[in-house]
Amino acid sequence: MRTKTAFGTVLVAVVLVTAAVAGTVVTSDGASAQADEQGDRTITVGANGQVQSTADQAVVEVAVVTSAADVTTARNRLSENVTAMREALSAMGIGADQVRTQYFDINEDYRERKEDGQTRYRAIHSFQITLENTSRSGEVIDAAVNNGANRVDGVEFTLSREKRQDLRQQALEDAMDSARQQANTVAGSGGLTVTGVSEISTTEYNSSPVRYEAAAMTADGGGTSVESGPVTVTASVQVVYNATAN
Repeated sequence: MRTKTAFGTVLVAVVLVTAAVAGTVVTSDGASAQADEQGDRTITVGANGQVQSTADQAVVEVAVVTSAADVTTARNRLSENVTAMREALSAMGIGADQVRTQYFDINEDYRERKEDGQTRYRAIHSFQITLENTSRSGEVIDAAVNNGANRVDGVEFTLSREKRQDLRQQALEDAMDSARQQANTVAGSGGLTVTGVSEISTTEYNSSPVRYEAAAMTADGGGTSVESGPVTVTASVQVVYNATAN
């Protein structure tokens, strides 16, 4: 289900001037209305459009972390656990192209050396697992943790590229509708009539995914549960309208 809202703010106000006056009239707040000898004016308006929709993509972030007294052992343990995790995900129907390396590192673990005086090495391999079925997020986390992964960094519910573009267009349409309504209101207050559009620029676009850290997830006898919230897409426009005096 999608819900749309549109909102905006008037960036530049218009004041009423007589048709016989040519040039620029500046108000006390610095806003201006342009006028020529025929009485033409311009009204500049900024507006925002916003669309909310359910996420159609989830990105699960997990990691395999191992520690050993030497680099080779740490690396081998890491490799074994990563292989086990990948095989478990594959058995669930998660394709190799859906599991992407996010970070890999093998380094001396200074924290453990301080405790026992012995040098140890820490190996980390973190992954992003992209799912088109967002309801499988908890199931995938459980499979990863039960088969080698020992760190869950979070889940991000977001939009696929296609859906993001579609919603951006809707947000832009909402912003343009809002801009026109504001321009008509300003024009009416100033004794003007909007006659058309002179310039349009998009000033901002944003998609706000919903992210859950590991601490926000719930687990019971049935496994990990993660619920998605609505994803918000916003777009901003600035429009210069032509107007004439009534």
